[in-house]
Amino acid sequence: MSEIVKIDSINPAPKIIRRACALLEAGELVGVPTETVYGIACDPAHLKKLYAAKERDRGKPIARLAASLEQVEALGADFGRDGKALAKKYWPGPLTLVLETPEGITGFRVPDHEVPLALARAFGRPIALTSANKSGDEDAINAQEAFQALEPTASDFRASAFAKASADRSPSSDEDNFQGSENPVALYLGCFQALEPASSDFRASPRPSTVLMCTETKTKVLREGAISIADITSFITALL
Repeated sequence: MSEIVKIDSINPAPKIIRRACALLEAGELVGVPTETVYGIACDPAHLKKLYAAKERDRGKPIARLAASLEQVEALGADFGRDGKALAKKYWPGPLTLVLETPEGITGFRVPDHEVPLALARAFGRPIALTSANKSGDEDAINAQEAFQALEPTASDFRASAFAKASADRSPSSDEDNFQGSENPVALYLGCFQALEPASSDFRASPRPSTVLMCTETKTKVLREGAISIADITSFITALL
């Protein structure tokens, strides 16, 4: 049963953070506010559930939410030529760095919002996080929008009934393909007050993070978001 719980965006209650962390550790999905768009998070060991909730192609990677640069470094990530300088400049903030790690290429972000930071600190390592919407749909910007975006439709109920009937006839059916008829997110954390707009106006008009691929020889923009390409280019040029 999904639930929306109000949480202070500046001083999140430790009790609520511990509850959300426990759900993540149990393999559940948790809705998380950020300074850009609203997200859904999970333990990286349970990505199947996140892909299913978003109806997302499993070939598309999902980034990690970290509490600090040090959490990312602890995973053995290679920041390439410019990544560490960019992280020190824009983290916490709306910048995702795609880095090489021992587990493969992965995106990382340290958000400028105390709720996800507190959650990542309590979890002790980066958490898988993506926008809280069905793949291809408009981004949600708060818990209520995310809940509605991921709430099953009438067609989902029909598909669920058909899948269950098929599973009953065929015990060997893959349960990962079963679409349940309940909202897939166990807990949505909803901020009860708006954040003050930052000087760059990121919070006044939320946009997804800017995404950069960082290698030893170059830094490539994969998606322009809250930080402009012009700002990124100017900063990197000053480093060279």
